[in-house]
Amino acid sequence: MDIEYLLLLQSFREATGNVLTPFMIWLSDFVHGGLLIVPVFVYWCLSKRGGMFLMLSSALGTFLNEILKMACCVYRPFVKDARVIPAVHKPSSYSFPSGHSSTAASIFGGLAVLSRKKSRLFSWLCAALVLIVMFARNYLGVHTPQDVIVGLVAALAVMCAVSVMMLHRERENLFMLLGIVFVVAGLAYVSLKSYPADTDANGKLIVNAAGKIGDTYLYGGTIAGMIFGRLIERRYVRFRESGFNVRGVVVSCIGLALYYALYFTARNDIISFLTPFITEWGGTFAHAFVVAFFAVAVWPIVIKLTCRRG
Repeated sequence: MDIEYLLLLQSFREATGNVLTPFMIWLSDFVHGGLLIVPVFVYWCLSKRGGMFLMLSSALGTFLNEILKMACCVYRPFVKDARVIPAVHKPSSYSFPSGHSSTAASIFGGLAVLSRKKSRLFSWLCAALVLIVMFARNYLGVHTPQDVIVGLVAALAVMCAVSVMMLHRERENLFMLLGIVFVVAGLAYVSLKSYPADTDANGKLIVNAAGKIGDTYLYGGTIAGMIFGRLIERRYVRFRESGFNVRGVVVSCIGLALYYALYFTARNDIISFLTPFITEWGGTFAHAFVVAFFAVAVWPIVIKLTCRRG
């Protein structure tokens, strides 16, 4: 049924001259790139507590998604059936569950939860965007319905867990410890596990698992950086969000430019610099740790010094 559904969408793409394809590709790229700065902006400028909820939900949800990918090792639909022709460059990672769906559910879904009392229209719009992203991954032929549904469910489960944690602030240290244990156990599992060695017609590995383990270290480093940053911020920084005003928005946008540069532009340079000392996976973990720590604890110092509020 999964394959037949994807073939039906593929026929629709061809019949409509791929009129929707550019938007679906843009939306997928935005979820994988631009959407990641939204929780940070909320944390710095609008709501410290709400932003932390979004950042933790996104980081934990994505990490869990990568663990499930590496545990199940499910190939992409176009590998299972050659009739499926994706509308984008063929991803070389495992398919189940969908990381885009998980990220969209964590951030768009989190925004829907946070805004449900202030603006029901915005809340429903965010919820609709989650479903559109899920559909886009099917429409482009890179995920099955199972992939996107499980990606959604996993993200919602993580959001519920984070909500419980934030309701019991007196147990925050315990939850942080559990988060570190989760990261260490997850990284140990994907590093020691064996993976399929199936090859394509050219003798090339269908999925080079060793190269994809680095993604798990990326998200594990993000969680560790957030947890350590939260400890430092809570004890020493104690900033208040800048507020949605000219100064607050400007300071936050400057920080976002630096955050984006650290996360994307300088990523390969930082990892290459660290690799000779702590291996490539270690470099990936360290890079993500530094970026997350910058977001949670470093730039808030700048906000505290430049956006003092009465």
